[in-house]
Amino acid sequence: MATLAEIREFLPNSDCGQCGLTCAEFAEFLQRHELAPEDCPVLHELDYAGFIEALREVLGEPQTKPAAGMAVDPKKCIGCGICVTLCEYHLGNCADVRLSKGPRDLEQVIFHIVNGLVVVVHQEHCTRLVQAAEKCSKCAQHCPTKAITLY
Repeated sequence: MATLAEIREFLPNSDCGQCGLTCAEFAEFLQRHELAPEDCPVLHELDYAGFIEALREVLGEPQTKPAAGMAVDPKKCIGCGICVTLCEYHLGNCADVRLSKGPRDLEQVIFHIVNGLVVVVHQEHCTRLVQAAEKCSKCAQHCPTKAITLY
């Protein structure tokens, strides 16, 4: 990964604000691949010819990894709710689940039982998707029919 100093070598370092950021802030966004070199209006000027290409080379391609996720096979699910009660997110954020009840607030759950089957409501809450979190897989490990697939 390119250092901020390496990235700043190819920026105007004028803090003109045309992009809405300082050059240091812009460099941080570039480093995280949240902005592209083309997003700096000044780099399109003749004085900075070749800087966009140089930044692309310094930055390299973003490291992509397959998106983590989960799927529930409705043909295998028996609606037992084990995944709901073992989910780390539910235990930490849903008082109903901690009391061995079904969750009532659907904004605060990952799994919910609908018509006798588990459905994924808010996958984005799963602790597996939090970058620094220990990767939980209790739902899939304890599913008696192996209906939950984590990827």
